[in-house]
Amino acid sequence: MENIKEKSLLTLAIPIFFELLLIMVVGNIDTIMLGYYSDKAVGAVGGINQILTIQNMIFGFINLATSIICAQFLGANIKEKINELITVAISLNIGLSVLIGGIFLIFWEYILIKMKLPLELIELGESYIKLVGGLCIFQAMTLTCSAIQKSHGNTQLPLYVNVGINILNIIGNGIFIFGWFGAPILGVLGVGLSTVFSRGIGCAVALILLKKNCDFNFKMEYIKKIPGDILKKMVIIGVPAAGENFAWNMGQLIIMTMINTMGTETIVARTYLMLISGFALTFSIALGQATAIQVGHLVGAKKIEKAYKRGIKSLKISILLSLIVILIVVILRNDLIVLFTTNEKIVEIALQVFPMMIFLEVGRTLNIVLVNSLHAAGDIKYPMVLGIGSIFLVAVPFSYILGIKLGMGLVGIWVANALDEWCRGIGVLIRWESKKWKDKRLV
Repeated sequence: MENIKEKSLLTLAIPIFFELLLIMVVGNIDTIMLGYYSDKAVGAVGGINQILTIQNMIFGFINLATSIICAQFLGANIKEKINELITVAISLNIGLSVLIGGIFLIFWEYILIKMKLPLELIELGESYIKLVGGLCIFQAMTLTCSAIQKSHGNTQLPLYVNVGINILNIIGNGIFIFGWFGAPILGVLGVGLSTVFSRGIGCAVALILLKKNCDFNFKMEYIKKIPGDILKKMVIIGVPAAGENFAWNMGQLIIMTMINTMGTETIVARTYLMLISGFALTFSIALGQATAIQVGHLVGAKKIEKAYKRGIKSLKISILLSLIVILIVVILRNDLIVLFTTNEKIVEIALQVFPMMIFLEVGRTLNIVLVNSLHAAGDIKYPMVLGIGSIFLVAVPFSYILGIKLGMGLVGIWVANALDEWCRGIGVLIRWESKKWKDKRLV
């Protein structure tokens, strides 16, 4: 515990940043490397990945609840309950991943048709959604282990795991996309095989490290008779957080359906833009998660004023870093987009959107850091209500109005999402300043 408390924000945030960067790479390395194979293959995988984010959201609500409760248990020095918590979290995610994987394997075509993905992209993406979606259990376990390690202050171990996953995935993609070592060129199928194999190895290593470094032992007695107090705490945190994330992902899925009506070039341009903006966003997410670890420990130890100041300080640092990074991205936009494609139509569409990234990413940073802080303090319902209201009252309708009705296309979509982020960001800032979250602690 003393080691955890003494770690500075950047000591926690830097390994998280590189871990998130690598998660993003392993999630998008398929897109990057497929860009050298076929722009249509990129469009297929990009569209499918929008659906696959929903599975990560479902796993995420359990992982979020686990990390918050674990951090507060550590802050309050209640160590005997941690093993129960981890066992329940792993078991729940195993059950959910089997269910979700079965849905992707059986209903993949129905899902992609309902997304209005063009037929040519549906045919390309069949093997990818079956493999990566059907075997999502590897991703579920790795994410769970990562959340628990971070709560213990072990932010470097998840980083090492993701380095290994990236290396394996890159090698596998090279083998099946470029025919390294004389292997057959399998395109999207090969990318799916490579992704699943690398995640499977990463999952095994993550579970071994969890057992070793968090003193974890799986006990069936916790499953046969699930601890009521643990489950109640997970529901109190997880269900509202799941509702918030589910609403956001459903909103993005509706918006993606709008984009899918704009043509293959727009779909592909959006995929590349999401990848680039994702890298810019990583700084804010890392600082948000690091802040959550510290706020969770401080709230668990009843040091409310220190928790409040930590949230404000992190917010200032995050906005500054986010602004610097996104300005660099916008300045270098011409050089960045041609790294992914030489299709003039795709390049033209993407370049129109880049200036809107400044407006979007700064608002998103404000939102991310303070939502993480509120969650860590145990204040879950307020961000949920605010998030659900904003996505369906701002992001979705304005995407339709600006992107479709006014003909602004992808630029309109980006403006609508920026308005959503700023509305939510201002709302959570008001909540943090009010300190109404101080009575929401769970332990």
